[in-house]
Amino acid sequence: MQLRQALIAAAAFTTAVAAQTAVSSAQSIKIGLIEPYSGRVAAVGTDVLRQWNYLADNINKAGGVLGGRKLEIVALDNAMVAERTIQQLKSAIDQNIRIVAQGVGSNHAINIIKYLGRHNQRNPDKSVLYLNHSAVTTAFTGKLCSFWHFRFDANVDQKVAGLVTGIKADKSVKKIYMINQNYAYGKSFRAAAIRLLKARAKGVKLVGDELIVPFGKVQDFTPYIAKIKNSGADTVLTGNWGPDLVRFVKAAAASGLKVQFYTIYGGITSSIAGYGPKAGLAVNIKQINEHHENTAVPPRVVTLAAGYRKLHGSSWYSDRYRVTLEMLANAINKAKSDNPKAIAYALEGMTIDNGPLGKATMRTKDHQIHFPLIVSAMTPTAKVPFIYNNNNFKIGWRTTATAPVSDLTLPTVCKMKRPKKG
Repeated sequence: MQLRQALIAAAAFTTAVAAQTAVSSAQSIKIGLIEPYSGRVAAVGTDVLRQWNYLADNINKAGGVLGGRKLEIVALDNAMVAERTIQQLKSAIDQNIRIVAQGVGSNHAINIIKYLGRHNQRNPDKSVLYLNHSAVTTAFTGKLCSFWHFRFDANVDQKVAGLVTGIKADKSVKKIYMINQNYAYGKSFRAAAIRLLKARAKGVKLVGDELIVPFGKVQDFTPYIAKIKNSGADTVLTGNWGPDLVRFVKAAAASGLKVQFYTIYGGITSSIAGYGPKAGLAVNIKQINEHHENTAVPPRVVTLAAGYRKLHGSSWYSDRYRVTLEMLANAINKAKSDNPKAIAYALEGMTIDNGPLGKATMRTKDHQIHFPLIVSAMTPTAKVPFIYNNNNFKIGWRTTATAPVSDLTLPTVCKMKRPKKG
């Protein structure tokens, strides 16, 4: 009788373990994506969500992670309000979401970094990992660096270094007028540009330098256009994005201002839709990015971009999102765990083949991604045209300069504190 009971108990235990394993393999790994899906820059946040869902679906169709578990993107709307970002972060933690992602707005990123620094120290068994896809203030991987934060976009200093590489190669640039947004990111851009122009483009003169109130509060750029004309500048250098870039470009084009624009975010899909190809071509707008659809890219990215265009009727802009989720999936599999600390250690030093332009590497010392950057100009003769929400704008991008990793590898002041492994 005892043997029979033991066999029954053993069988029951085996069944329970099998059932638990099945449940575990079926459980998704949730990523809380905290972005503005309402408010002034909702178009930017909505595009991010659409691309992240598309990437997660592709990873899941290829088998997911950890032998079949799926990645699930959970949308958390902060409406571009700092307090809402922390509310949504707390909501993610309450839902037992252990990985969060964000990138639209450096003022939101800094709040996440600081909050998770405190939370993870107090709650080591409920730690949360932060994947930063686009918030580029340099200090986040400098003096504010954190073990729990990984940046998958080039930081401001790297992007400005890449733009300066392009400016140095552009013999038409003699006098630059600079306008940036007056918050952490814009100030970081300004400081990097002053330093790097002086060090790397000595024949170029900075003839103007302005900071504006950010996020769509400047309705009329006419006074700034007048200052640029009076300065004799031939080039505008700006980190502006969203409505602050759209209104600036439209005002410059409408006024007949004879300058070219070197930008970080001139190619954001919703921004092009906002200022339009006529204005973009009028100011000879240039962007810096890790990718555009008319440069040499790995076949898998060509396929990915084509699938996205077919599904959503929009161009593939932020290929760093792919790098982020590819590295995350690789790290989860390498760690053989969904534990944030294990994933973080697996991400450190990770390298993936990023195609003809070179590799993408997550630097261990500060959790800053390193990959080549491309300076490109808007053109009406691009082979692959820019499409947004099924509207063919009949322009695209052509490469004017490539910034190798050697141009973008800058020192860091990061002094990271790491938790013990295990």
